[in-house]
Amino acid sequence: MIYTKLGHYSHPEHKLKLIHSHTPYKCDGCMDIGFGLRYRCNPCNFDLHKDCMFATSSANHAFYKDSMFKFHDSPPGERERFCDACGGDVKGFVYHCKAHNRDLHPCCRNLPCRIEGDGVVLNLKEKVTSKCYWCGKRELWEGVTGWSYVSTCKTYHFHVSCVKDILVKRWEKEYFNGDHGNSSVSRALEIDMNPNLQLVPYQGGGNGRFGKYLKMVKFVVKLIVSTLLGDPTAIVTSIIEAII
Repeated sequence: MIYTKLGHYSHPEHKLKLIHSHTPYKCDGCMDIGFGLRYRCNPCNFDLHKDCMFATSSANHAFYKDSMFKFHDSPPGERERFCDACGGDVKGFVYHCKAHNRDLHPCCRNLPCRIEGDGVVLNLKEKVTSKCYWCGKRELWEGVTGWSYVSTCKTYHFHVSCVKDILVKRWEKEYFNGDHGNSSVSRALEIDMNPNLQLVPYQGGGNGRFGKYLKMVKFVVKLIVSTLLGDPTAIVTSIIEAII
């Protein structure tokens, strides 16, 4: 059961209402950007990711079987910290493993290990050998690969971080073009495959085959985006667009 109105210790003044965000927002828990569902106090302009709202005192993860993560309201220690999943800065709520010096945003810790849609199966991977087809790199930066979604056929590979960037940049493009009222996260699914896309796996076959290949690449990105948004309707839309 999902409760639509709840209190949270980080905002004792008012209860938070579950809503679906039509624009990106900043979570006041982990301080990271959010999309889709959130718990919000409208009078105070206070927002929490669903995963931050229901963070537990301790957690584990299949990628790090030797780690026990403890929940912290703020990054522990003096040094700057980053999320081992997306590579983003840790500025607020975090799961931290002191023994192995690992950190996970609450939302990243809860990413689904498997995504399926229209015959495509994507598995969440900690370590990869191929390059991301959006940024063209294997690592986010030196020594940090970040987590990726990789298809079982090994044809499609996208960093979680890159897909989040796609959403943000798409929204920013619309917003700064003056489309303030309609710059919704659902519009972010209308993804342009910009020149940064590294279509490494494709090897000839004519314009027709390339067009079908590009359409499938767009579908895979949309499938991941739909999962990050927590919007099954978006997934259905993606499937329909992919086969037209």
